[in-house]
Amino acid sequence: MSDPFFSRKRKRGPARDGRAGHPSRVSAPSQDIEDEEITDPETSDEEVPDADTEGSRTAVESEGESGDDNEEEFANETSADKRRRLAQQYIENLQQEFNTAGFDARDVDKDILAARLKEDVAEDQGRLYRFLTPSFTFLRPARNFLSYKGMLTPTAIAGADNTLYTVSKDRTLSKWDATTGKRLKFKRGDHDKEILCIAVSSDGKFIATGGKDRKINIYSPELDLLKTFTQHRDLVLCLSFRRGTHQLYSGSADRTIKSWSLDALSYMETLFGHQDAINDISALAQERCITAGSRDRTVRLWKIVEESQLIFRGGGPRSGQKLKFVEGSIDAVAMVDHHIFVTGSDNGTLSLWTLQRKKPVYTVHLAHGLDAQLTPEKYTAEKVQFLAPPKQQPRWITCLAALAYADIVVSGSWNGVKVWRVVVQDTERLDVDGVATGGKRKQYSLDLVAEFKLPGVVNGITILDNGKDEIRICAAVGRELRGGRWMQRDAKNGVHVLTVKKKSE
Repeated sequence: MSDPFFSRKRKRGPARDGRAGHPSRVSAPSQDIEDEEITDPETSDEEVPDADTEGSRTAVESEGESGDDNEEEFANETSADKRRRLAQQYIENLQQEFNTAGFDARDVDKDILAARLKEDVAEDQGRLYRFLTPSFTFLRPARNFLSYKGMLTPTAIAGADNTLYTVSKDRTLSKWDATTGKRLKFKRGDHDKEILCIAVSSDGKFIATGGKDRKINIYSPELDLLKTFTQHRDLVLCLSFRRGTHQLYSGSADRTIKSWSLDALSYMETLFGHQDAINDISALAQERCITAGSRDRTVRLWKIVEESQLIFRGGGPRSGQKLKFVEGSIDAVAMVDHHIFVTGSDNGTLSLWTLQRKKPVYTVHLAHGLDAQLTPEKYTAEKVQFLAPPKQQPRWITCLAALAYADIVVSGSWNGVKVWRVVVQDTERLDVDGVATGGKRKQYSLDLVAEFKLPGVVNGITILDNGKDEIRICAAVGRELRGGRWMQRDAKNGVHVLTVKKKSE
């Protein structure tokens, strides 16, 4: 059977509250795919947003329902006149915003407005535009440790603004102030078994948790239980909110992704396709999400509106090369922008992908190094002189986090966290003879920026950006892995908060 890399179906309108259509199950292809460059529908000229239209979105929203008088006033204007009017109104709104923030109107020149317009259009297009790494110093960040008496292994962490939320194996949901490190509230007993994942909406209005009891609980910022969903048939392993909305995506060991509308506190639809448990999920502003299917070694981008999916296959090189450590599962995924994402595997491989290629565009092998050699007492109960010790094994990547539309990616394992920089460069296209053709192509890479040693297993990472002069890297660290107790580390359960400051002039 041919490989359904693109599973195209009819288009439909945006998903509404209530149950929507179900994409059909896609079977796993049985043959290898050549590493060729593909063209994603997202990059076509038809779908690139018009600068005037996208830049004036705020003006459209602020205009609201204009009423009959305004409809008569603009009844005869052309589409070009309408774009010009909305763009002018958008610029006026920006000037008012600067004035409200304390700027003098005379200081708001064309350069400031032009830079702001470029950023807004870049975010609407879903492109990486925030190159923050050179502006921050990652040497000796301020450290803070959050914990409470009797805390068991934290399994996940999420945050909004300066507020953190953690869940742990003692079935406790905790709310923290990331600035002071104070525990503000906690809730226990709503889940019957261990809580495994958590997500917070962009505005902090909803908190969602999922666990081994197959439940998804929805909370208010005051940790009041609003709703419980029980549609999943196995462990709920991952949750993610669509950026800027109250639409929630959940992934489960039952191999399905479900979509929820929290404005109506209702179920929307189910997506099928993975052949193993869905261990991680990530989403940004568009109505789509990306998932990691653990041992089926695929990453799938789900286009909700188009009812289609893109399949990216891991497993290492397929051109005859052999890896020292074979990739057995892809356990972590994080979206950088709408076209770039990163994955982490159980063989320690950190991979950078784009929607234009079926294979990683850049790979870091053994990103967190090799684990310590086991002593004879730890790997066998037999007479050690007759058995050779096993070779050192890689530390797998337990979690990933990426700052939205920025060049900062953070990975975690049981030796701490590492900060990586996403590098995108334009290079000359060359023909078979090595002669420049005049065209440009993008070259991607991941550069190691900093490494922070943390005792214990890093089970979750979130990045808090206040938009000013500091970034907080928050890591949930425990003695055990999130999904098992076979690994024990000498560490204290809690959350490490690393505050990175902007470089001084």
